[in-house]
Amino acid sequence: MLSRINQLPKYNAIVRQISTNLILSKQYQVKTEPSSDQNDRQKIKTDFKKQFKNFDFKINKKFDFKLKNLNKNNQEIELNEPKNLNDNFKNIINQFSQHKNSFQKLIQPCQQMNELFEQDQKLTENFISDPLKSPVINQLVLNLDKMNINDFFTASHFILRFDSNKYDRVQPFLNSKMANMSLDQLIRTLLLLRTPQLYKMQLLDTVRSYTNSIRDRLEEIENYTQLKQAMKIFYAEPNTTKILDQKLLKLAENLKASDWVDLLNTKSIYRLRDLAILDLCSYNLIKLKYIDIDSIQKCLLSCGILNYHDQQFYKFLLDSLHSELKSNDSKDWLKKNEKNFLSILSSIGMLQLKDDKLLDFIQHLLEKTPDMSKLIVNYITSCGGLGFKAKNLEKLKSKISLDSFDLADRKEKVSLLNYAWSLCSLNSPDAKLIDHVLCEQFWKDLLVDKPEEKKIAKAVLFKILNINLYSILCMDSYQGANLPEDFSISNYPELMLTKPNQNDTFVSTLSSFRSIDKYFKLNLLTPFGIFIDALMVVDKNGIPCQLDKFLNENLSLETSENEFKVAFKLISSKDSTSMNKNLNGVIKFQLKLLKELGYHTIIINQEELKSASLINRVNIIQNKLKDSVKK
Repeated sequence: MLSRINQLPKYNAIVRQISTNLILSKQYQVKTEPSSDQNDRQKIKTDFKKQFKNFDFKINKKFDFKLKNLNKNNQEIELNEPKNLNDNFKNIINQFSQHKNSFQKLIQPCQQMNELFEQDQKLTENFISDPLKSPVINQLVLNLDKMNINDFFTASHFILRFDSNKYDRVQPFLNSKMANMSLDQLIRTLLLLRTPQLYKMQLLDTVRSYTNSIRDRLEEIENYTQLKQAMKIFYAEPNTTKILDQKLLKLAENLKASDWVDLLNTKSIYRLRDLAILDLCSYNLIKLKYIDIDSIQKCLLSCGILNYHDQQFYKFLLDSLHSELKSNDSKDWLKKNEKNFLSILSSIGMLQLKDDKLLDFIQHLLEKTPDMSKLIVNYITSCGGLGFKAKNLEKLKSKISLDSFDLADRKEKVSLLNYAWSLCSLNSPDAKLIDHVLCEQFWKDLLVDKPEEKKIAKAVLFKILNINLYSILCMDSYQGANLPEDFSISNYPELMLTKPNQNDTFVSTLSSFRSIDKYFKLNLLTPFGIFIDALMVVDKNGIPCQLDKFLNENLSLETSENEFKVAFKLISSKDSTSMNKNLNGVIKFQLKLLKELGYHTIIINQEELKSASLINRVNIIQNKLKDSVKK
């Protein structure tokens, strides 16, 4: 069966083999019998609810976040910052000038420069060419042995940031003072040593020593910031990650709403897919009434990257988005949050989140707001994947043309192809766009055999075939370009999707009443880029006929008016939208194209087939065959 063209790519996430029962057994009294089925996962969620009952009350009372308050702490920090960072920089330089001969008095401005570096690295890089740099750093280097541990921490970070060539003067003290550093100082020093500008073979032993020291002191982690930094260091170590997850559970009561969002985002960055921890994140976020658009964007993107599906969490995120859009529908707000909104629309499409009311509201918002071409493209592209046709699609479509895409950018070309495909799938094609994407100059550039481009090229190949077939079958007045007559999917063997594994239940059912070789062809990839799970011909009574009478070399079937071509499509949960379980836009479009080619299509639900007895499965298929020829 054809993999969904718009389906979320299957990220090769580094799935940590963390035992949920080991993590939770002490704190949540979860049974330690290993199991991965849905019932065990539901029990974990139930245990979360019991154990966090009091916590829920406290967190809701303490953090009853409105949209504008979710990032309150960050806003407070911004208010306390100097209004003009340039003035702050000049003030630090003045202090350096006054105290360049006294290492004790240089520590404070060094600390200020370190803090400014984290706020605006580009601004502080001006110090690298300042004539004061050499005397200040030399003064610090000469007195490293005289500094207490806190002053050394500040001075060493300053030296390594602004004159990394002095690493050999700092390294001996990094080693000798390591034992006296706090865990926070160790972590921050290690992260600095692992930056590209300090990646030197001579420092590897020091890096290993700091890594081992931090690993031995993980129990000292006191807050989420330290935990997050430790995750960054140890994300590739499953056993250490397990320890950090245990530490997370101990810190859970003290986590703010923004921490749960950041934790989910961090897990996605490092591809750490532990369902127990992800459930804990979603559970505590759902308890909030509401999160802001930045948090919604991070959560949806993280769900996509980690392939994490939770219907209740999805509903919470979409409800939050709906509330956010209702209260902030001005052009200025949309412009300010355009990047987040673009990502959200893409995630809605990839995660198959079909919420008709929300999609209608977004359409209304885009209609009345000018200069929203990128958002409109993402919106219509997602609608195509969802099989949702907006009420005023033609009005939205009129705002988009070839000029809306920067075709010098490869990503924009892919975006144009996705948009043109979506319009076809919604039966609202744009002839000019189709003519452009079917020109050889356009698609040849995208069908490249490069490992890093292979996933995109696969989708490009099948979408071009879909669009080309649609233009031939469904656009009588179309006069634009088409694929060359000798264009063949077999010319791109490296891009052809692997045929899905045969469904044993389906095959055994077919074979129970007809010989498969004579009456059925299984698991076929058609020349027009659609997988068919079973191909057959039946007579007017729905009785299968021997295929060799009708089947040509190119898989085309020549039948009379009393004989019918039948294509079976097996449908799983991946082929349905998440919120209402309708067929998604990809499957709908495939079925439409098959019907236009003269096939009678039969949809078989895999779960329904799997749960039925053999006799009932045979009856299901026979009845569907008879019904198909009556249409």
